[in-house]
Amino acid sequence: MARVKTKEKRTLILETAKRLFATKGESVSMNGIAKEIGISVGSIYTYFPSKQSLIETIIEEGWDEYRVWVEDRMVSIMESGKQDDGIGQSLCALSFLVDEALPKLFSDVELIMILLAGASSNARLEKKLQYLSSMISKLVEDSSVSLEVPLDAKFYRIGIMVFLLGALETIRITSKTDIDINAADIRAFLRQLMENALGQPLPDRD
Repeated sequence: MARVKTKEKRTLILETAKRLFATKGESVSMNGIAKEIGISVGSIYTYFPSKQSLIETIIEEGWDEYRVWVEDRMVSIMESGKQDDGIGQSLCALSFLVDEALPKLFSDVELIMILLAGASSNARLEKKLQYLSSMISKLVEDSSVSLEVPLDAKFYRIGIMVFLLGALETIRITSKTDIDINAADIRAFLRQLMENALGQPLPDRD
């Protein structure tokens, strides 16, 4: 008899697996996840055909939820800033990314730890870093048209990508150690980098 699938059980499996993969690594078995939940391992395979499928679902669904939230907020910011010039809109969007969007990503330590774990995640990680760094560098480029020496968009994008990779690794390490660096410190430093590059402060978010 086929097992009945429920949204609640699927969510429980994803949340439990995410926590275990983040804290114990991808060596955690499907049996271990089932034991933690208190269900049969067959119940997990009803939803996910393999452990790799489960890991990929955790990453992609978590990322998609974050990406949709970012893009919806960006549309709202651009719509509300129609009365501003293009530079003003870009500055507001940059402020949102630095002060809200990146801190939201940094707060999901479990997702960060899974993203950074193992070679199987490298391609996915690079794609996500490129998404964020391209968005940020494009807004910086749009905001810097009045500079006497224009920013090099390509190298700035690479620099932001390096910064984000380092930031994620810092979040991962500090979550397991007593090193006195937190997400707020990273955000403040990135904001200062942006403002120094643009030669003007980013607008405060209300």
